[in-house]
Amino acid sequence: MNRILAQDIAPILVPIILVAVFGIIVLVVVLVKRKVKFFQNDEKPKSDREIAAEELDRILEPIEEEIPEEGKPEEKPAEEKPEGEEAPKE
Repeated sequence: MNRILAQDIAPILVPIILVAVFGIIVLVVVLVKRKVKFFQNDEKPKSDREIAAEELDRILEPIEEEIPEEGKPEEKPAEEKPEGEEAPKE
């Protein structure tokens, strides 16, 4: 009376077969990436300093200091006026 029927095992075999099939696919992909030269990555990993330098270059804008030339008067930036004031009319 303690016989195991195929109907009792079927629900258990479906997930086991799915995991086995995907496991075999992953194993094949890993082996192909290791052995086949076409799929191998030639890039070297970057150091933390290189990554940080690239990020700083990307984010920060260079600051250019303006040095007045000799003979030209130095231009001063226009003063900002509060929002409520208008320029005097002539």
